[in-house]
Amino acid sequence: MKASELKNKGVKIKLQDKEYELKFDMNTFCELEEVYGDINKAFEDLQNKKFKAIRALIYAAVKAEDENITLKEVGKMITLDELENLSLAINKALNMAMPEVTDENMGE
Repeated sequence: MKASELKNKGVKIKLQDKEYELKFDMNTFCELEEVYGDINKAFEDLQNKKFKAIRALIYAAVKAEDENITLKEVGKMITLDELENLSLAINKALNMAMPEVTDENMGE
């Protein structure tokens, strides 16, 4: 997958009283890789619903809108009650960001 294939679409989420757009673009993936160390491990942990991965992914997306926010601040904004909705929003945002599979994408 090339960076140019990522779609520039996102999902609105609310953390405390502030709304953010959960959007996965190249900056978000780079930030996630920087925070987590290994982006593949981050997505593996995300599938296993590990808190660290959820917080890192939300942070990477929020950081694109608020350069001064810290990982710990994002962690304080996420409540256990919101985890299910955030997980659904993450999945939706990732699906929206990924390129559509066509015969051209598959090399045919």
